[in-house]
Amino acid sequence: MEMSNCKRCKKLFPKINEPICDSCIKLEEEQFITVKEYLRENAKATILEIADVTGCPAKRIIGWLREGRLEITSETGELKCRNCSKPINSGNYCDSCFIEVNQEIDGMFSGAKGKKSHGLGAGGAGATMHTRKR
Repeated sequence: MEMSNCKRCKKLFPKINEPICDSCIKLEEEQFITVKEYLRENAKATILEIADVTGCPAKRIIGWLREGRLEITSETGELKCRNCSKPINSGNYCDSCFIEVNQEIDGMFSGAKGKKSHGLGAGGAGATMHTRKR
């Protein structure tokens, strides 16, 4: 079994899938629940407000927003599309850029039949896209 240092607490742990240890995973999930509960009562809160009240680092909250685990409803424009910089509530791309990026990826792979794969491997293993949760 591979051993690794936890990216959060730096303790040595048996690495299976996650880059953090079980203790840090548990702590992160507790923080996530706290943030989610706070957002239920304070839907228009900004990221900095959420971080200040819950004690959860803003960077972690932004990570959950990018992963699509959380969604903000404030109109502050704190989270921006990685392509056009339009304000978004969750994920990495606004709806129009998300569609555009997926069409580009689909085009790359639909034209690849019978052609060289350009190093992406079978089925495009080098490209990663996650479906946006609605």
